[in-house]
Amino acid sequence: MRRPPKSSDRRSPSPGNGDRQRDSGAKRGQRNERPQRDGRPQRDSRPPHDSRPPRDEPRKEREGRPGSGRPPRDERPQRAGKPFPDGRPARDGRPPRAEHRGERPQREGRPPRGDAPQRSERPQRNDRPQRNDRPQRSERPLDSERPAKVGGRKRAPKKDKGVVWVPGPNARTIRVEAGRDLAHFLVHSAKGSLSVRAARRLLENGCCRIDGRVETYGSRILQRGEIVEFFLPEDTEHRFDKRRVLLDDVGVFAYDKPPFLPVTPTDAVKSWSLLDILKADVGDLFPVHRLDADTSGIVLFARSKEVAERLEAMFKDHAVEKTYHAIVRGHPLETGTYRSYLIKVAAQAGFEKWKSGRGPDAREAITTWVVERRLGKYASLVKVMPKTGRYHQIRIHFSEMGFPLYGDRTYSDRRDPVHVTRHLLHASRVQLPHPVGGPALDITCAPPRDFAQAIDQLVRL
Repeated sequence: MRRPPKSSDRRSPSPGNGDRQRDSGAKRGQRNERPQRDGRPQRDSRPPHDSRPPRDEPRKEREGRPGSGRPPRDERPQRAGKPFPDGRPARDGRPPRAEHRGERPQREGRPPRGDAPQRSERPQRNDRPQRNDRPQRSERPLDSERPAKVGGRKRAPKKDKGVVWVPGPNARTIRVEAGRDLAHFLVHSAKGSLSVRAARRLLENGCCRIDGRVETYGSRILQRGEIVEFFLPEDTEHRFDKRRVLLDDVGVFAYDKPPFLPVTPTDAVKSWSLLDILKADVGDLFPVHRLDADTSGIVLFARSKEVAERLEAMFKDHAVEKTYHAIVRGHPLETGTYRSYLIKVAAQAGFEKWKSGRGPDAREAITTWVVERRLGKYASLVKVMPKTGRYHQIRIHFSEMGFPLYGDRTYSDRRDPVHVTRHLLHASRVQLPHPVGGPALDITCAPPRDFAQAIDQLVRL
């Protein structure tokens, strides 16, 4: 049973859309019937729109018109000028800019602008020739008189030869072999006595030159007209030699390391090092410093771990004085010092490359040198005393100075006038305090035979 609706539930119906439209229309019609404000003219009594000044008219032309509310510029009162920063009073009623410029006082000793001599009336310099008397430039040759360029606008590439390189008697000029890679060309030239793997190994050791530049890649494609010269290296296999022992006392063992032999085992598959050779004949040794595989000279070992720790501390504190001899290209200063910070730029298995630069891992390197002898026109024999023992420090510093070591295939352009199979660097002297407390140790070693051979060739150039 439904209950009856309450009085509160009875609501008046809301007007519909039609009622709203009628109400809005009624309000729009009542706008004209609104009372006007006091003091405001009727809409019909306002001046027409055409009589008003246009908005796009310049501001100066609108000034002074009736209704603008602003007098013309000439009738306005002049503003009071501001005082100068130095305390002088302001000038009221400043004259126009043109009159103000004309009233400027002339500087003392300077003639008026109108009395200044014209450019044509100024005196000419006596030491300068007249324009007509100057020597004429040489006329540019016509296009028909110029030598023709090879291949259109591109110039012919220059021959990539050494500075004074002269091919030897075993050099060969590429003719019908053009297009063959270098490794197989060497195998064919050796008439079966050399394998491709052996040829690539020899190339990596710098035993081949093409047009005077050392080439180490066996995949290099030969071009017609190139001159290839191949050098068979000597037997580099080393065995223990008692004559190379420089010191074996007080727990210190010094040995004259030959080139092409690393001090410690490397990551190579068949690695043979100086440490392995010495252990077989001398016994247990502990290396305290290292030299590059191609660097010859003095290497120190310790007989016990206690002596090894003392020697390593001496190297770390720069208490060990090392002297090297090197043959560099060119003529550096008689003596000097080179200082830089070295950073690593490349690293692979068994290979690293550094250069001078900046960075969080940069290491300071200081190298001093003295020239001992000028070897002809293209080389010098220098004595090097590094103050620090950074990786490849001597080779990097001389290369950056423009005097790379002969035979350096990493930090030079490989354009040496004479052919050498390694970089010519030799550790000739080591001075250090006695590890047990005795007199200081002074160990010396003469350069190997390849130094004398290179010096003989460079002097005769």
